[in-house]
Amino acid sequence: KMASTDPPSASTEMRPLLLLDTSAKNKEANKNKLGMLFGVTIPCILSIFSVLLFLRLGFTLGQAGYVATLGMLAIGYTVVVSTVLSISAIVTSTTVEGGGVYFLVSRSVGPEFGGAIGVIFYVANIFGCASYVTGFVEAAESNLGKGGSLLTAGTSGLDALLPGDPYWRDFLYTTVVLVFCLGVVLVGANLFAKTTAIIFVLVFVAIFAALFSFGFSAEKNILPPSDNCVWKAMQGNATLTYTGFAWSTFTSNILPNFTADYTVLANDCTGTISPVDFQYVFAIFFNGCIGIMAGVNISGDLKDPSHAIPQGTLFALAVTFGIYILLFTFSAFTCTRDLLIHNVNYLQPINAVPPLITIGVFAITLSASLSNLIGATKILHAVAKDKLFGNILHPFTWTVGKSKQPFMAVLFSWFIVQMLLFLHRLNSITPITTIFFIISYGVVNMSCFILKMTSAPNFRPTFEFHPKFTSALGTISCIVMMFFINPIYAGITIALLLAIVIYLLIRGPAKPWGEVSQAIIYHQVRKFLLRLDIRKSHVRFWRPEVLLLVSNPRSAYHLIEFTNDLKKGGLYVLGHVMAKPFDIETAHQYTTQLQAWLSFVDITNVKAFVEITISASVRAGVQSLLTTAGLGGMKPNMVVLGLYTPDLPTSAMDTLHMKLIKRPKIYEYLFRDKLLEKYRYVEENLPSLRTDPGEQTLDATEYTSLIQDAVTLGKNICIMHNFDKYKQSTLNRCPYIDVWPLQVTKDNQFDSTCLLILQLACVLHMKDKWKTTEIRVFVIVGSDVNEQKRVFESLLMDTRIKASIHFVDSYSQERLSLNDDMIMSQCLGEEDMAELQHCHSMNSLFKQYSPNSSIIFTALPEVPTDPSKSAEFITKLKLLSSDTAPIVMARGTSQVMVTTF
Repeated sequence: KMASTDPPSASTEMRPLLLLDTSAKNKEANKNKLGMLFGVTIPCILSIFSVLLFLRLGFTLGQAGYVATLGMLAIGYTVVVSTVLSISAIVTSTTVEGGGVYFLVSRSVGPEFGGAIGVIFYVANIFGCASYVTGFVEAAESNLGKGGSLLTAGTSGLDALLPGDPYWRDFLYTTVVLVFCLGVVLVGANLFAKTTAIIFVLVFVAIFAALFSFGFSAEKNILPPSDNCVWKAMQGNATLTYTGFAWSTFTSNILPNFTADYTVLANDCTGTISPVDFQYVFAIFFNGCIGIMAGVNISGDLKDPSHAIPQGTLFALAVTFGIYILLFTFSAFTCTRDLLIHNVNYLQPINAVPPLITIGVFAITLSASLSNLIGATKILHAVAKDKLFGNILHPFTWTVGKSKQPFMAVLFSWFIVQMLLFLHRLNSITPITTIFFIISYGVVNMSCFILKMTSAPNFRPTFEFHPKFTSALGTISCIVMMFFINPIYAGITIALLLAIVIYLLIRGPAKPWGEVSQAIIYHQVRKFLLRLDIRKSHVRFWRPEVLLLVSNPRSAYHLIEFTNDLKKGGLYVLGHVMAKPFDIETAHQYTTQLQAWLSFVDITNVKAFVEITISASVRAGVQSLLTTAGLGGMKPNMVVLGLYTPDLPTSAMDTLHMKLIKRPKIYEYLFRDKLLEKYRYVEENLPSLRTDPGEQTLDATEYTSLIQDAVTLGKNICIMHNFDKYKQSTLNRCPYIDVWPLQVTKDNQFDSTCLLILQLACVLHMKDKWKTTEIRVFVIVGSDVNEQKRVFESLLMDTRIKASIHFVDSYSQERLSLNDDMIMSQCLGEEDMAELQHCHSMNSLFKQYSPNSSIIFTALPEVPTDPSKSAEFITKLKLLSSDTAPIVMARGTSQVMVTTF
């Protein structure tokens, strides 16, 4: 065949090369990583067994009895299984990197809870490491110290190496063990895996030897540990008894019998102790269930964490549960209660090969120590890389070698564990460790429950068995268990968790991981919005729900700020119309402006939504906003806009800027205040104010028409003017809210406009910063003065509005000059002139009676339906509001309060 002369296609030749290259890169990246067995299953089994298997199993059974012990086992495994199901769901629904449970929670529910759980789980691992290192040395002392079970009588063993104070001797031994752990962790995950594999073999040899010995060991007397001061005080030199399988032994071990814990006393047998209780024993027992995160801790070192973590951890739980059942049952049938309680190392003297138990104890406590130390290191390194707490943790991001070991994080974690070793005794550490692990599990369960509850479409775990009730059960169980074990420790731990969450909410940097709080809010808001039926609204629960039409926020800052005070917890929408043809450039401008508007809302601290629409004309855009703004039962019932004027607008941004820079510096430091940065962004991206009268996109006719559109739709109207004079700092100098109703009653009912401006004045006065002002109502009386006074006083009493009433006898006699520039160009009839004269007279009264008011509320003149009357309407508004205090001219179209006429 003839060879083709066509050039090679990029789609046919280059793409396979890219795929091969990616595959090779992934293969190389996974070359030194761990699989399920060595990365998850073995570390989890060893961590779950920890010190409980060989050093606290008999103590738990002897104190709590067989039935209660099985109950504790069921409760403990219920919690850890629910946690494993939750973590399996999370780990199979996201890309997993290093950082363990911190990484998973932070990427699933946001940095606040992620950072908090990272700190808590780090502390838990640190305490756990100290607990297991202490357990290692405790086992060494029990077996190889003076009177140890592996030494001949009269020999001192380890005590002879360092005679003197046993406290400092034990501290030195724990330090040596911890240094060994430090060396293994510094080398990396591969050495850790090899070490745990060897340890795993040793531990299971010891377990099988113990199970075998239960069936073949004959009845024997066993010497109590040399440091058991409690037994010596009660029984002197009496021995402990191993009976072999006996029903009488089992029946004596069925029920609880709480006594003193002899390991609490020092070797010199000083001090006094009280009997333990169920909470104390359960805290120690649960420490043998908390190793389920061993695989998660090294998630960054796993080949396929989404597969290895769920399957490997669940398999580890099944194995450990079965072995616990066997050991508890065999011990209950063969060991007397005194042996179980007064010899924590009881498995060693009854074993066919006693040194195997000792080797198992050393191996399992060493493995648990390594797992916790490496887990703490990985978490600290991940938190430091994410900079949740700023640059203070930056040194812990430093790494060395090809494997990029975080040596500073390792050294710091080692140092903290070293300090904890001063606590010396194992049982004094384990309750604290247990509480920290339980709250960590609780947050993991809560995270999964929230993700399930919010029904986020992107939460799609490939691990199918994660019903919502298991994560909810796990969360509740953890909280109850914490307070059951130790209410004081539980309270302190929860306070610490909340403090970290609050700190990160306030000071934490923005991260692109998403925040589950937004999903929760969305889920709940949607649910309640569906229940908020606009058809069931009642005037008794009326509140202002405002649509404020804004041409440019630069000039409308004072108006926006005032309207925010007027909404009384109601809906507040800032509406803007981009009067442009819809094209790519306009769409880009829309996106930029929307971000600038939202930042403007942030820096002004108004509780408002932003709605920007693109339309061919301003009126068409406003019609769209009037009909679509809001959602469900939350719809604007009041439209607010400024007075139309061809004058060039002036910027109010300097006032806003001064307000921002006067904020205390400590506030900026404590709360990571980025408002000045947002201000600069707003200044750069908001459209500039018009500098030429010809740039105005709205004329008087269209302005009047859009007001009429709002009235037609039944919206209350407020037109505001003179807000360039509005300053909240002047409230003390102008301490009045003045209300000027032009008509109190209409058709034997209270006028809706009169009720609206009274309601708005009352709502404004409810705001804390307006409570220092006084509401004054000015009523223009006619011929029947007494009747008008009676009606109005009755209205204020019925509506419970605290206001002083001032009656004005007549209009000002000042006449309107026909030479006024505002009316020279208009051909006006006698009726029109009368209306203009009325507006001018009212303006004179405002200046006479309300010169020192902070705000004036009055009625809006009738909105004309004839477009040719638009200029006259604008003239009325200007006459009414000329040179007054900030004024609100309102028109009511619906009932806003309950009254009785």
